[in-house]
Amino acid sequence: MKKTLKRLLLFVAVITLTCVAISSSLMAETPEEKGLRIVTSLDTRPTLEKSIAETVLHIYDAQGKKLFSKKSRTASYMKDFRDPDKRLSRSLSYFFSPADDKGNGALMIEIDGDDDDQWLYLKGLRKPKRVLGSDKSSSFMGSDFSNGDVVARDIEDYNYTWLGTEKIKFKKKNRTVEKIEARFKSKQLQEDYGYSKTIAWIHVGSGLALKNEMYNLNGQLFKTMRLIDFKVKKNRDGKKIFMPTYVEMKNVLKGTRTVMQMKNIKTGKRAAKIKPGIFKVDYLTRRWW
Repeated sequence: MKKTLKRLLLFVAVITLTCVAISSSLMAETPEEKGLRIVTSLDTRPTLEKSIAETVLHIYDAQGKKLFSKKSRTASYMKDFRDPDKRLSRSLSYFFSPADDKGNGALMIEIDGDDDDQWLYLKGLRKPKRVLGSDKSSSFMGSDFSNGDVVARDIEDYNYTWLGTEKIKFKKKNRTVEKIEARFKSKQLQEDYGYSKTIAWIHVGSGLALKNEMYNLNGQLFKTMRLIDFKVKKNRDGKKIFMPTYVEMKNVLKGTRTVMQMKNIKTGKRAAKIKPGIFKVDYLTRRWW
């Protein structure tokens, strides 16, 4: 009797464990689900409402020689910054150095459910030019960043795949990051931006992408982006915001590189003069700073 009872209990235990294992297996995330979950969590992180900064583009040739530096003042505004489902980003830049670029400008407006509205003002053209289609893959102000690299991206435009958890060195420490692949859902978007896929190494705790690899339409490694430094700010609600402030973009095929650096960052009350109404095309040629 005792042996029979023990066997019965053992059988029940085995069945229970098997059911738990099957249930856990069914409930486990796929790499696609995990990739989307991580990216969505980043997209819903707290953000700043307003900021103003000086941005410098240091542009180097394939031999490592600095060709020139371009300096601009950039104002940023996040509409409905408290609500991840509604917030939309705006940025407006005025270039003041070198002399050849003084007066040039850039405007980026994120539009809900649509392609971003992006404009450039190049004084040689004497009128603002809207960035459309394949212009997204063109160089931003002569740098290794493309026009598409400097605008906000809609996470719904991509399919994501989690590729694993890794350790990479950042600021002399090994950091745990999630490696995620992103591919445009639309072939047209791939062609417009010039990328077949992007792989990002994301530090989830800060929401920062410490490294990116961008592949061209032939599947070749095309560009790499590396975070060098960041700053921590607080928004109006007292929540911490991790801001990339020093980023390097390398064109692997050409051997050139550009370093983008943000300085003299003002947020909160120090950025109070930044008004939502300035993020319009006519302010590309009007004083707002």
